[in-house]
Amino acid sequence: MSILPTKDNERISWSLNFESEFPSLADILGFNDVEETALLNDSMAMRHAILTAQAGAAFSKSCTAYKNAMLGGVGENQLTPDPPAFTPPAAPPVAVDAGIIERLSRAMSRAKLSPAYTETIGEELMIEKPPADAAIPTDAKTPVKATSLTGSIVRLDWIKGKFDGVFIDSQRNDETEWTRLDFDMRSPYEDTRPPLVAGKPEERRYRLRYFIDNQAVGAWSDVVVVITLP
Repeated sequence: MSILPTKDNERISWSLNFESEFPSLADILGFNDVEETALLNDSMAMRHAILTAQAGAAFSKSCTAYKNAMLGGVGENQLTPDPPAFTPPAAPPVAVDAGIIERLSRAMSRAKLSPAYTETIGEELMIEKPPADAAIPTDAKTPVKATSLTGSIVRLDWIKGKFDGVFIDSQRNDETEWTRLDFDMRSPYEDTRPPLVAGKPEERRYRLRYFIDNQAVGAWSDVVVVITLP
């Protein structure tokens, strides 16, 4: 089992700390210069991969908002949004092979077996105790409040807690199947889709479910129902 964190944001914090602390401890723990450099490169590459995925998720959300804005709204006063642009994180200085977590985990396990290893060193490297994820109750679900705004916009207020965000499913009017609308990582979320019939109110139903590292956890929220305002 990995002794590194399992959540992406925690891995980012771990990597930044590792790159700060490990250079002064590598020799003490029995790592030569080549091994030290390789592990530092792995750490930077891990962080870059996570940041790239997060930037891609944010860009996907911007694209959805752009599409909804372009397809919705009528009238001469309707503003035309600029297309979103993807901004990737700066590339790491050295390309590395896949398998970063296994290499870093093996290295940290080796460090803990060093005669020079101490609890203090473990705390400095953030490896003294395996990160224990608090058990997520199987019935964990967010409360949701839906508010109709003019222009057929619906605002969803929810509570983030210790989770990364929520998946949002919806139904409209007589639809019976749930459709994945979007995901959100910061409340509130605004549904800016145009109505199915221009200028007409419609019933929208929503359910939300927490996720951690893009994996759904807990249970679906209670369904909230709202009538849009044209």
